[in-house]
Amino acid sequence: MGWLTRALRNDGVLKGFGKRTLVTWDDEIVLVTGGSRGIGGLLAETLALRHVNVVVLDLVPPEIENGNINFYKCDVSDLDQVKNVAKEIIEDVGHPTILVNNAGILRGKTILDGSEEDIQETINTNLLSSFWTTKVFLPNMIENNHGHIVTIASILGYTGIAQTADYCASKAGLISFHDSLRFELKMRYNAPKIRTTLVCPGHMGTGLFDGVVVTMPFLTPCLPPLDLVKLIITALDRNEGREIYIPYFTYLTPLLRAGPGFLFDLATRYSGAHSSMKTWTDKRKLLEIKKTE
Repeated sequence: MGWLTRALRNDGVLKGFGKRTLVTWDDEIVLVTGGSRGIGGLLAETLALRHVNVVVLDLVPPEIENGNINFYKCDVSDLDQVKNVAKEIIEDVGHPTILVNNAGILRGKTILDGSEEDIQETINTNLLSSFWTTKVFLPNMIENNHGHIVTIASILGYTGIAQTADYCASKAGLISFHDSLRFELKMRYNAPKIRTTLVCPGHMGTGLFDGVVVTMPFLTPCLPPLDLVKLIITALDRNEGREIYIPYFTYLTPLLRAGPGFLFDLATRYSGAHSSMKTWTDKRKLLEIKKTE
């Protein structure tokens, strides 16, 4: 039934329902938050290699140099910084037509061990930044009834696991943010041609979850980020709002969550999810150690 859901959410603009309008990349400007590393970095790099005009917002420059990537240093958790950098972007490059809310951090601490600053920084970066960038860049999309907003959440938005409470809570918030945005565009702003895509990956080999060990890797395999990037670009290419779950079994997680509680508890327990973070590697500490050597 996935094809029917996509058809209805894209106003019937799929084969058999209406005429599909593919994206003309010459007319698009893609803004990626957290676009210097990880999934965001690979997405920005891949689009730039296709000669797409890309804007990256991050605290550090991208790892690659490409004339199609325009980097702006910005803490996207700070609304004032987002507003100020938006003026520069619009003047230098133009109005972004595709917004990829990707910025995310992981502190990997229990609720009691996590400091107030850790928790606040995680919620601000992972969740509130999507509100700020959307508030700033969505009005122009609504004015033109054209655009695409991609929300990078996580399958952990459907299930909390030990030692990631703030991260899971922020990703759960992003899932609800995506749903509310989708309905507001159609029901409040009369902008049905603005697409929205929700991305809920499982364990990806981006470095964010370095050191994590799972007891059933066949259920929770660590996948290469390029697999996910290809799916995102396909949705953008086809101008389709989608919900992307990878690997495929992650489609079952929302259903499992809606089922009997004991089944959900058994599944998370025997998958090793709650012990997986015990071996997680905090890259910030590694950098601090290297600086003191």
